[in-house]
Amino acid sequence: MGDHWEPKDHPGPSDAQAEQKGKAARNRPRQTAGGVDANATKEHLLAQAKRLDVRGRSRMIKAELVEALHKANERATAKARS
Repeated sequence: MGDHWEPKDHPGPSDAQAEQKGKAARNRPRQTAGGVDANATKEHLLAQAKRLDVRGRSRMIKAELVEALHKANERATAKARS
């Protein structure tokens, strides 16, 4: 979340890549959500987007929220490292 790690509300994989196991995961890599819990509820993602002040969040679909949170996390991390 932003420039730091926070535990998820529930156990289990965070995105489609994490759901794959074993050789299948290595042979067919999928795009990850970059640390965003793509399997979280839209309400949870909206709350995170509000904390990070993501513009336009109320009009976004779930996939757009995941992408926007991923980008916001990358910006916050880059800022924290500089």
